[in-house]
Amino acid sequence: MKRNFISKRGATATAKDRQPHDVQQIPRNYTLAEALMIFIRAKEAEGLRPRTIKQYSEHIEYMLNWLDRDSTSIDISEITPQLIRQYINYLKNDKPRYEGVEGREDGRKGLAINTINIRIRTLRTMCNFWYMEGMSVKNAMANIKPVVGDQTEEVPGLSDDEVDRILASYNERQFAEWRDKVLILLLLDTGLRINEALSLTDEQIDFRLLSVYVPSQIAKNRRMREIPISREVAKKLRELRDESSQYFGETGFIFLSAYGEPLTPDAFRRRLNRRKKRLGMERLSPHMFRHTFCRNYILNGGDIFTLQRIVDHADIKTTRKYIQMDNQHVRYQHNKFSPVKRLFKRY
Repeated sequence: MKRNFISKRGATATAKDRQPHDVQQIPRNYTLAEALMIFIRAKEAEGLRPRTIKQYSEHIEYMLNWLDRDSTSIDISEITPQLIRQYINYLKNDKPRYEGVEGREDGRKGLAINTINIRIRTLRTMCNFWYMEGMSVKNAMANIKPVVGDQTEEVPGLSDDEVDRILASYNERQFAEWRDKVLILLLLDTGLRINEALSLTDEQIDFRLLSVYVPSQIAKNRRMREIPISREVAKKLRELRDESSQYFGETGFIFLSAYGEPLTPDAFRRRLNRRKKRLGMERLSPHMFRHTFCRNYILNGGDIFTLQRIVDHADIKTTRKYIQMDNQHVRYQHNKFSPVKRLFKRY
């Protein structure tokens, strides 16, 4: 006689439907290409941005290049903890640091700890998804820990002398160089991310209230924010907008290429690479201006919580990372604020 088993929640199941506790259901084999497509469709349904989804595909491609395989020739069951640890060791010790990055190849091997951990985090998200969806028997990332370095890596910034050298090197009689200089001033004044700055339109700048608005569609953390700008930078932005409209008409965008199209982050990075070589600098990137703003904001008396809001950090720990001081700034702060200086005035 067929009997029903009553679950604690009152649902019924036949003895035929129930499986012994120790019997594991083995899913069918999914190629990495199939598994990645299912994952991407799920993330699209969740509303993730195309840029974020693109990064998932790119990070899988990095691992496939190391394996010398394509995504249709490998099953996700082949992605084991042992394979992942071998991949991490390759990233730490053998991967050329700036391979394929124009102007930055320097012969060093091993990626930065933060870069490795971003790739590990991507793999963790995907492996968790495949396991929870029943597409894989085991979660290959379950016991994989983030890479720990001997010292927290600082985000490099620029000294006052370096900023002066960079700005003085631009010829304002040439439109492209003047535009780049205005862009750098904006980054140093606001700490905007490069994609936020280059997405600016007329509607996002309030020249009367001296504010820039970053809409949630552009902001990394999907929070609209208002950022004050200095009167001097606002004046430069207005001049750039007016001159651009004379050449190219009303495009709406502030920063345009020589062809009247919106300037892209990659195009600006390439221009900075050429500027770096001309000035004999070791490093120069858009993000360094953001870090310089963060560091100088604190040195000039700003508080870290206001800074967190201005630069749109979800976690205060990220803000702290941006404002690590080099030895010169530590000595300056000590000389200025050491308690013993007050004692010498009294005794």
